Amino acid sequence: MRQLTDPKSTTAPRRDVVAIACGAVIVAQMATTIYLPSMPALGADIAASESTLQLSVAVFVVFAALPVVAWGRVAERFGRVPAFVAAGLCFVLASAGLALIQNAPELLSLRVIQAIGAGGIAVIGRMMIKDLFTGAELARQLALLSMAFVVALGGGQVIGGIVTSTLGWRYGFVVLAVLAAVPVALALRIRLPRPERTARSAGTARRLLGDRVFLAAAVAGGIGFAVIVMIQQKSAFIFADGFRLAPWVFGLFGVLYGAAYLAGATYVRRAVSRLGARAMMRQGAWIMLAGCLLITAVWVFDLPRAFALPIFLIGYVTTTFGQATLFPNSAAHAVSHLVAGGAMAVSWCALIQQGLAGIASLAGPALTGLLAWSLAITVLAAVNVVVVAAPSPTRE
Repeated sequence: MRQLTDPKSTTAPRRDVVAIACGAVIVAQMATTIYLPSMPALGADIAASESTLQLSVAVFVVFAALPVVAWGRVAERFGRVPAFVAAGLCFVLASAGLALIQNAPELLSLRVIQAIGAGGIAVIGRMMIKDLFTGAELARQLALLSMAFVVALGGGQVIGGIVTSTLGWRYGFVVLAVLAAVPVALALRIRLPRPERTARSAGTARRLLGDRVFLAAAVAGGIGFAVIVMIQQKSAFIFADGFRLAPWVFGLFGVLYGAAYLAGATYVRRAVSRLGARAMMRQGAWIMLAGCLLITAVWVFDLPRAFALPIFLIGYVTTTFGQATLFPNSAAHAVSHLVAGGAMAVSWCALIQQGLAGIASLAGPALTGLLAWSLAITVLAAVNVVVVAAPSPTRE
């Protein structure tokens, strides 16, 4: 395993790296969660349709995924810190620019740039973690990143709802730019040696895509991510139009989702050493399917709002808990068995996972009916159960 630090330096460098990685996860995810409560108001101000606004979520996911391997190669060649800072500045500047937009083309263009930066800081942060940990301990640290995700999932939506209801949607992007500057500033304060030069990466994709353990785990995490993104993509309009709730109320529900993700991440940290990453992947996939079935029941039975809202929330929370259980274990299981090239494998894993989520989110605007949409996420969750149930050729 490649060491980032001198053996004489122990906990402080690792703690700093973990803090930076957690900060990257927070701001990258907040680019969606702060944004969600503001979507209806933003659309009204810049004359953007609901499908365009959903597309703005989709393009973010897609363009966060597309450059992650390129970011990984930059981090391998020039070092983790320079690559992280470059991606972070891209994210900060795009977030600030989004506060000034006047029309839909500007929204979509800057969301692309913001996504490129978000994908970079997220994957480089994970590469830093992979440099330091492996096996069950890697899953534990990725679960810690999931706890950072909790802050973004719950806190971001709450902040977005309150800021939109009080100051206006533009200030949500200002808050995001300021928050994103923090991990960038922290990264500038640390010194990490340039990674050891490794063998040429030619054939890396072919090798990884031929690795059944890597591919199945990466795909499982990607499908789970796809389900969550498709729910997020639609939720703002379900709450605003279907349940007639104000943005700040929608934002407060983020506390529930954050609590669910925290519970899942805590469960992973406590149980992964005993159960193993693969077993926890299976558990997470089944839990996500149960949550999606609850959501689908709302539209299949056309429930009145008094029943529909709590059942929808329970389904959303259950699905979120399942994803918190599935995702860190899928990422750890995908790369832990690799003897060489583990850090670049993190990039390829992120490409598969975010790419699958991006493809699914592009289909979201076409699913205009809520029944069709809920059936689609349920089918995806069912497919994931099959993926994680396939026998593994290696032991955990």
